[in-house]
Amino acid sequence: MSAIDVFKDAWANRDKLGESNKTRELAAFLPAALEVQETPPNPLLRWLSRTLLLLIVIALTWSYFGYINIVASAEGKIIPSSRVKQIQPLEKGMVKTLFVKEGQLVEKGQPLIALDATLNQADTNSLISEQQRTQLRLAVNQGFLALLNRITNTSKAEKLSDSTNVEQALTQQIQQMSWQTPPSSADLQLHKSLLLQQWLQYQSQLRSLHSALAQNSAEQATVAEVITKLRLILPVVNKRLRLLKKMFREKLVAETEYLQSLQEQIQIRQDFAAEKQRLKQLQETVTDITAQINLHNAQSASAVLMEITEQNRQLAGLTEELIKVRDNSAKQIIYAPVAGRVQELMVHTIGGIVTAAQQLMLIVPIEQTLEAEVFLENKDIGFVFTGMNAEIKVHTFPFTKYGVIDAVINNVSTDATIDEKKGLIYRMQLKLAENQIQVNNKMVKLVPGMSVTAEVQIGERRIIEFFLAPLLKGKQEALRER
Repeated sequence: MSAIDVFKDAWANRDKLGESNKTRELAAFLPAALEVQETPPNPLLRWLSRTLLLLIVIALTWSYFGYINIVASAEGKIIPSSRVKQIQPLEKGMVKTLFVKEGQLVEKGQPLIALDATLNQADTNSLISEQQRTQLRLAVNQGFLALLNRITNTSKAEKLSDSTNVEQALTQQIQQMSWQTPPSSADLQLHKSLLLQQWLQYQSQLRSLHSALAQNSAEQATVAEVITKLRLILPVVNKRLRLLKKMFREKLVAETEYLQSLQEQIQIRQDFAAEKQRLKQLQETVTDITAQINLHNAQSASAVLMEITEQNRQLAGLTEELIKVRDNSAKQIIYAPVAGRVQELMVHTIGGIVTAAQQLMLIVPIEQTLEAEVFLENKDIGFVFTGMNAEIKVHTFPFTKYGVIDAVINNVSTDATIDEKKGLIYRMQLKLAENQIQVNNKMVKLVPGMSVTAEVQIGERRIIEFFLAPLLKGKQEALRER
């Protein structure tokens, strides 16, 4: 028999070898000390140790090959996709009519509250009156300018008699304007008188200049006649003087007669030169008077154009102010921006005073699409992105019993806000796949304001890493000195 056969036989009969084959029954007849010594160990302990060892091996294997999800949690609440609308007045006012009450459903465009528009109406009337007065003054100036342009293309005789078209000129300008309210007959008559007075004043100055021009023309004609007369007389006087001079030399006439003729010639020559000089001066005066007439027309036109420009500027400003005041008047009645339910109504007294931008009420939109607005902690922001799937747990309905609601991340804010408790947090919006949840075989609608927790799976991790992480962290931070 070989050594291998002996080993196999010994291994097969190992339980019968030595003293291990003594049974518990035989040991019971031995003395107490020997009984304890000879009794074989309980096999249950052996199997228990083997089981524990096996469980440890299985746990280590599972912790290495097993993975668990890494979840980023964020708490918040349900909101409508179009958000809650704040109702605020544009400016301070007094409550005139309240059309709604707390919890009432309203449609888009439905009136909510009316404020007293008396002050705005007074401002509107004042602006309309000022606009009308400015337009009438503008019509007067434009009528004057039209008359001024008209006389520049007419004869002198017509220029001096063209004051009869004043009323027609003003009427044409008034008809060409657009009026908020037509002017009264008294206002029209007053401004016709103003235009007539302005025109007559202009005509008076112009007539004075034309009168001077006519007088100058008459003087020129008189001087021209005198010059012509002297020009005709002078040759005769010269001839007579030559004859008298010859006769005086021959002693045929007295010296006094000769000297008298010489004096007459000198006087006529001086008069002729003086009249020519006077005619030249009169001609220069015509140029001056014509320049004064042109200057008078230019200054009158320039002054009127400046007034027209200023009045157009004033009208533009008044029109803008009127649009603003009317817009404010229209906003004295506040309408619902969306269909929804009235909440947090702060106004209950007719005649009560509200201030600008004061929150009067909230309109919670009624929509089929709801969103969850949650706040993500700073440690998770680097792993959460738009478009990722998430699960929403509604605090009102325990998820272990009623389940969760699927959602998709719509938006993650790019900047953090500071929370007193959590520190830096990021706003995140998720679109809910459902706006209702099944509770006890009945579908219950979710409403804005319900608190929720959003969970986003951002990765996986080995189970053993959770246990080794504290050890690795301690190892990295050990034996370091600040």
